[in-house]
Amino acid sequence: MKTLYLLRHAKSSWKNETLPDQARPLKKKGHFQADQLSDHLAALIPPPQRVLCSPAVRTRETLDYFLEVWPLPDKAVMYPDALYMTEVDSLLAQIRALPDASEIVLMVGHNPGLSDLASFLLDSKVEYVKTIRPCGFLQVDFDLKSWKQVGEQEGKLKLNLRPKDLQK
Repeated sequence: MKTLYLLRHAKSSWKNETLPDQARPLKKKGHFQADQLSDHLAALIPPPQRVLCSPAVRTRETLDYFLEVWPLPDKAVMYPDALYMTEVDSLLAQIRALPDASEIVLMVGHNPGLSDLASFLLDSKVEYVKTIRPCGFLQVDFDLKSWKQVGEQEGKLKLNLRPKDLQK
């Protein structure tokens, strides 16, 4: 059994329009979203053993909240350039290259790539995710022994959370 957590970065700031996209930070609301969701998930699900995070500032800032509640060794957290604003094939290649010793993996990234990946992994007749909202989180389980086997419609959606779900 393999479990993939997909996390889209929290709400980011467009305040400084001169910043390159990769350097955009979280806005105040984004910090609140990431803090609230990380605390909620820490009490709900087991921590990942490995993290793949886009190197963008907003994804790193989002991840920092999760690393506070799920402390991991530095070597378990990677920031591959291939996760920055990429497409399904590149994301899938990162997943298939994961070591099988890691049963639970967190991927922190951007749209449209993450939403497209979720659509690819899930059976659209049974489970459908139109778009992962800012600071949205999905848990996708695979009844597989190896990450190399992950493919189209192989995943089962176990959890789909958005920040507004926690405010009810």
